[in-house]
Amino acid sequence: MADRLTQLQICLDQMMEQFCATLNYIDKNHDFEASANGEDKMTDPQATIAPKEEFENTIDELSTDLILKTRQITKLIDSLPGVDVSAGEQMHRIEALQHQMVKMEDKKIEAIKQKEDLQRKVEDMIFNFTVGIADARKPEQGPGKETNA
Repeated sequence: MADRLTQLQICLDQMMEQFCATLNYIDKNHDFEASANGEDKMTDPQATIAPKEEFENTIDELSTDLILKTRQITKLIDSLPGVDVSAGEQMHRIEALQHQMVKMEDKKIEAIKQKEDLQRKVEDMIFNFTVGIADARKPEQGPGKETNA
């Protein structure tokens, strides 16, 4: 999963897309209204006008989506580090985390050394074991004993 700032950027991009989609829907599907009393209602034969109830339901749905996205963005902003924390406290926290990271790196280096030592010991044991098996399988070649070659 992405970090909070990346999530926030994605949410903001999605919200802008939702705004554009909402404005596009309104522009393409709205009904014409007279601008003043007594004026004739304008019409456009090329326009696709959605029925009033469908238009209002869609606007409600699009508005709800925008509200939910706004809440999601607000929640992400509230979860960011540094909200209600002074710059000094943030620097202290960063220093503490750096110190902790150095300790962990030292532990990691020590663990790697232990692993290499154990690996060397196991390799030596395997080598000695295989040499012992090979020596045990060799026929004894003492004086007066002949080998079949």
